[in-house]
Amino acid sequence: MAAGTRRTSPLEIRGIMLDLARLIERHEFYFDLLGRLAEWGFNALWWHFVDDQGFMLKLDSHPELASPHAFTKAEMRRLIAAAGELGIDVVPEVETLGHGRYITSLPQYAHLADGDPRQFNAICPSHRDTLKLLGEIIHETAELFPSPFFHAGLDEADLSGCKRCARRAKGKPRWWLYGEHTKAMREIIAAAGKRMVMWGDHIEHDPALLKALPKDILIAHWNYDSVHTEAIERSLKAGFEVVGAPSLMWYSSTLHPNARQWTNVEEMTATARRLKKDGMLGVVNTWWCTWRHLRDNALPMVAYTGHLLTGGKADRVEFLRRYLAHEHGLRSKTAAEALLTLHEHMITAVFDKHELLALTWDNLGDLLACVELAGKEGFAERAAALRRAADVLTATREKVSKNAEAFAATALSAEVAAGLLENALAMREAHRLYLLARRQHVHGYEPARLAEGLGQAAELMQRGTDRLELYRRAGEREWNRTRYRDDARKHTRDLDRPCSHDAILGRLARGERAQKALVKTFARAVRGFLRGGKFPGGF
Repeated sequence: MAAGTRRTSPLEIRGIMLDLARLIERHEFYFDLLGRLAEWGFNALWWHFVDDQGFMLKLDSHPELASPHAFTKAEMRRLIAAAGELGIDVVPEVETLGHGRYITSLPQYAHLADGDPRQFNAICPSHRDTLKLLGEIIHETAELFPSPFFHAGLDEADLSGCKRCARRAKGKPRWWLYGEHTKAMREIIAAAGKRMVMWGDHIEHDPALLKALPKDILIAHWNYDSVHTEAIERSLKAGFEVVGAPSLMWYSSTLHPNARQWTNVEEMTATARRLKKDGMLGVVNTWWCTWRHLRDNALPMVAYTGHLLTGGKADRVEFLRRYLAHEHGLRSKTAAEALLTLHEHMITAVFDKHELLALTWDNLGDLLACVELAGKEGFAERAAALRRAADVLTATREKVSKNAEAFAATALSAEVAAGLLENALAMREAHRLYLLARRQHVHGYEPARLAEGLGQAAELMQRGTDRLELYRRAGEREWNRTRYRDDARKHTRDLDRPCSHDAILGRLARGERAQKALVKTFARAVRGFLRGGKFPGGF
């Protein structure tokens, strides 16, 4: 799987993090994935089974926490043993402060809730019930996982609305309460015989914590875009060991990892190599919120991560050429280039430029954003590049001799990406035709003279609606092939912004419904206008 013959030495920790809490795949997927992870050079699997949206392990002490399709302890033992035989250390992560709705959403624990349940939140660190409950969860989990590490989360915690915490921390620095809770978690985890791992964002915001926290904590600095080397270096200079955590899929990507994620893992790996002598142990690439894409579409990026962590060269096209040959029996540089084009032009899903919301609009504001987006410089060229890539991948499917269904998922995602951009261009043209007809109507044109333009606008919108329905149906078939058919998250709504609004099947379904309604309303209004009624409005 190497992209070249020249390699440097592997990093000490070479990991991938799986986000089961937000979407759990069929259990056999994780067992099947282990062999690939070992082949690709990984020796660590961070098991993020707890978050706001779920608790994917059935504990004896707290069975009420378990979500549908959660692992049993017996299944977990089998997976850990299988990973161990392949040299992979499975590290559990239990969120012990922020991302605590897996606890506080239950009625019996609602009194422990802090923060905004739809945004950042926390389990109250000042309530006497909190440490007892977390201690029970941690101890039973630690007994199950033989790893020397235990990840305590501790990221993105919001304690600002808690009167109990405010009284406790009165007169203290803003980081003091967080630091006290972190030390309490470290003591519980140490008592369970483990070394604590924690996310580093609060430490980046309040570097004074570096003097307050025990030095045996392993800090995972997550940088999902540009790598903040100054924060990593500051932790190392303070005497901590560090792991870098880039992102495989983040808010900036949907359907597939995009070019920013390729760059992100390349930069983090280079940083880890440069700072290895100072105590940077390695890299764990995070695979968040898998409802953003079809299951198998991130696997090339997982393999590329392992390639880099074991010393491989950062040559994307050459790597993808070798990946396609190895995984799909497909020897085609053209297909590798098409796959890279797909990543480079992928739809974004960031807060201030959420293309997915615009391209699958379900309200007037997002519809206007869609029309505006399609008019931006380079958009048409980007749509054309995606269409060429989609056509290459679709045409190449017949040459695939291994893992054909996984390759078909990639081709489907390429078609969806290209089609959504093409829909936006069509919607912009429909909007232009509508505005032209409206101006002509104001200037006294007879309805019969406007019928052609209005009809073309309606036809363009209908084609887009038909395409969305086709994509949604194909996406559901792929989901049902790879995931639990009855999982309520298949069409996730905005349960936990910003992590749920970019679920790809949910967006396609909502966009389809909204656009069908618009087409129906618009067509009815046009018919009424041609019979002597009012000019169609609302578009």
